[in-house]
Amino acid sequence: MKKITLGILLALFLTAFGVAGEIVVGEKPPVLVLDGRDGGRLDNTSWSSNELKDKVWCLFYVDPDESDLNTAAEDSLSAEDIPDDKLETVAVINYKATRLPGFAVSIVLKGKQRKHPDTIYLKDNKHVFVEKWGLTDDTYCTLVFDKEGVLVYRKDGKMSEEEIDEYISTIKANL
Repeated sequence: MKKITLGILLALFLTAFGVAGEIVVGEKPPVLVLDGRDGGRLDNTSWSSNELKDKVWCLFYVDPDESDLNTAAEDSLSAEDIPDDKLETVAVINYKATRLPGFAVSIVLKGKQRKHPDTIYLKDNKHVFVEKWGLTDDTYCTLVFDKEGVLVYRKDGKMSEEEIDEYISTIKANL
């Protein structure tokens, strides 16, 4: 009897704290808003996931300590030369995932902006993406959304060469 009760309690706990909120490929995630103390755009204006429509969107959720983890995937996407009217990119910086001071994160961010000037950069100051969408903390998450805002690709962590090929193919298939 104790094993059954413990199993039920564990299942309820996992459902209540994260597993139930994890976004799934093939579904449109719940609306997520970054504003105020939670974060937002670099100019401190708000951002909503409702913007993820009308184009294919690549969203990168990045721990500043892991910002170079998927450079090969970033370079592969840049090499495709897909027009801005078909593909948009947004990089969300997970400020809570690092012990680096804000100025150091800003230096890394400026370097990324020079390399990818058309990318929209956002600050997540309070793990909003981790809590609301169940993204993995302390790593580099890559998400692709179709023109309707449906998640069509997700990879948490470093991409292998095969995963980079799948990522690029998924983007192209949804243009």
